[in-house]
Amino acid sequence: MNILYVEDNKINAMVMEKMLSKNNANVIIAENGLKALKLVKNNSLDLILVDINLGLNQMDGCELLQRFKQLDIIKGLPVFAVTAYAMPGDKQRFINIGFDNYFSKPVNFDKLLSVIANIKSSLGKREQTI
Repeated sequence: MNILYVEDNKINAMVMEKMLSKNNANVIIAENGLKALKLVKNNSLDLILVDINLGLNQMDGCELLQRFKQLDIIKGLPVFAVTAYAMPGDKQRFINIGFDNYFSKPVNFDKLLSVIANIKSSLGKREQTI
């Protein structure tokens, strides 16, 4: 499974990459939205994880999501918010913006891996029908 993780914090990126790669995922890291847009165009992806706050004077994860949605190449590709925004109502706000799922930091990796397993399962079923 190929996963793009958009995260400006190097430690958070390293932890996510380590956890996901231990579970047989190929993780590509983008430290900002512009790099993520380039990587989306040049890689075959199964999932995108996006931090909301991507640093000062950078596009945020919500703007990046809107830019992703303008690209035909990612139609149907799940995009999850992974964020420190964890107040009541934040999850619904990010789902309403258009994210397919939401994970607050610190990430519950069991929950994330369970959702990823469901995606992998549906990918396998799609490949069998092709």
